[in-house]
Amino acid sequence: MRGETPRTIAILFGDSAEYVWGLRHLFLLTLLVFLSSLLIGYNLGGRLPGDPLEQLRRMIPNLEEMTPIGLFIFIAVNNLAKSLIWMLMGILFSLPPVLFTILNGFYIGWVSHISAEEHGLLLTITALAPHGVIELPTILLSSAAGLALGYHAINRLRGRGSLQEELRKAIRLYIHYIAPLLILSALIEVSLTPMITRLVEGLIT
Repeated sequence: MRGETPRTIAILFGDSAEYVWGLRHLFLLTLLVFLSSLLIGYNLGGRLPGDPLEQLRRMIPNLEEMTPIGLFIFIAVNNLAKSLIWMLMGILFSLPPVLFTILNGFYIGWVSHISAEEHGLLLTITALAPHGVIELPTILLSSAAGLALGYHAINRLRGRGSLQEELRKAIRLYIHYIAPLLILSALIEVSLTPMITRLVEGLIT
């Protein structure tokens, strides 16, 4: 039994509300995995060998050198592509979305540790929270949809259920809700987040 869909979910997700509500347990699982890997990344931030992680960091373009429009496009395309690819790869028995969630949480935790050492924990949270409150749940929702695809792929091998119908629901959720929310979070990240960060920095220095 999926239970009655809460009104808030129905308002936020419209024709995909029932599908989203059905993902709630998988969403909570991805949230738990993300938070666990985030804490591990943060706690190990100062103890890990620097070279491999620094090499990984260097693979990312220097965001400070980008124009606001260029930065917006980079962030939006990056998040849109990762969310879609890892969601669809969930067909491979749910393993890729779990791996993505672990790596994402660990990396954010590691970067947060470095930022907190340089700028303080309050400023680090301020730099993540304005857009993160939209971006992170949205990415976790896409991972939950990927987990569901893997579950239905296994069921299909057993001759039960419809993977095609589940895939249709996941893609519709992505197009109608996940993609717009990720674009909105990217817009907030390049506009509102820097303003709030500068304001908080001015208050604490």
